[in-house]
Amino acid sequence: MFGYVIANMDTLSQGARERYRAVYCGLCRALGRQHGQLGRLTLTYDMVFLILLLSALDRTELAEEKPIRCALHPLQQRTAFTNRHTSYAADMNVMLAYYQRLDDWQDERKASALLQSRILGRSMEQAADRYPKQKQAIEEGLRALSQMEREGETNPDLPAAAFGAILGSIFVPGIHEQADKLRVFGELLGRFIYVMDAAVDLKKDIQKERYNPLVAIPSQRHEQILSLLMADCTQAYEALPLHQDRELMDNILYSGVWTRYHQAKKERENE
Repeated sequence: MFGYVIANMDTLSQGARERYRAVYCGLCRALGRQHGQLGRLTLTYDMVFLILLLSALDRTELAEEKPIRCALHPLQQRTAFTNRHTSYAADMNVMLAYYQRLDDWQDERKASALLQSRILGRSMEQAADRYPKQKQAIEEGLRALSQMEREGETNPDLPAAAFGAILGSIFVPGIHEQADKLRVFGELLGRFIYVMDAAVDLKKDIQKERYNPLVAIPSQRHEQILSLLMADCTQAYEALPLHQDRELMDNILYSGVWTRYHQAKKERENE
């Protein structure tokens, strides 16, 4: 369920766009340092939001690293911003990617997903050693999701809550004065992401006879459901005392998270 917590780049100012990319590049470097080049293959923009959020709460500055050229951008030096939250986000990125590959193998028997999960196994265990509570939360949430999928649960609130519990745990890296608010916000965002993913993949899931909790709900109601879930999420977000990068995070939550849904809706309308 990667690829939803992203910015709408078209509506960002130039300065915000450059800062966003620099935090992304910083996450890429952290993945390389902590988990090697293979760890960098798991890179997505989703965990950039978590870095921005945690940094904004405790006023942790994002330090600029020495610009370098990378394999993806060999002709241009890239600026990277990192701080202590970048390291945590890199570990969470690898853990989530590992379990997502396992899920892809179990659902679709993709050989590539199985291979990638085995490659990521050592990195995942290293991250889990540092954050056992997060690993436990991920595994418990995935077990609950798996059981609901086997039983064909048609109430989307239940699997959405299970996935929300996973993200709620990830949003609390340790002892934090805003831990309760962070957990609630993470859980609500996780609920939204789960239902959003189900809405985007509904047609494909029906064609491939895969579980989808929205199968019994008319597609005309999906956007209303998602809007209500996001309203709860943004209410929790507004309760957080953020001290920096508000433009970026507002863009992500109020616009960027809808990008894939609107793309899928447009594609359906053009069919």
